[in-house]
Amino acid sequence: MILPTKAMATQELTVKRKPSENTLQVQASSPVPLGVRIPTVALHMMELFDTTVEQLYSIFTVKDLTNKKIVMKWRCRNWPEEHYATVALNFVPTLGQTELQLECKGVPVCKEENVKFCWQKQHFEEIKGLLQLTPLNG
Repeated sequence: MILPTKAMATQELTVKRKPSENTLQVQASSPVPLGVRIPTVALHMMELFDTTVEQLYSIFTVKDLTNKKIVMKWRCRNWPEEHYATVALNFVPTLGQTELQLECKGVPVCKEENVKFCWQKQHFEEIKGLLQLTPLNG
């Protein structure tokens, strides 16, 4: 499941009110990232699909295939609300198949096996089932 990320706060605003005036002064300070600091690890997975790079890529996005790589923010529902991992999907053509290389950075410690299971069962196996129903040139 891919969920949208929360926007990074680009500026912290300081509001000052002068006692004798009704106007506000707003000052901008340095950017402050939103998020939760927790111990994390990186995961690497690889899966082979019996399809072309173009067809597999099109399952993940409607954008044109330009560099055979997709990078996105991703999180599990049970992670802290503002914590996201960075997922890179690399599409590598092989003889008659496509190798999907997944790199997931920022997975909370102790959640590695859950995340691997999620990608394997809820994504890779579902995609393989979809590809069996979809003709190669369809």
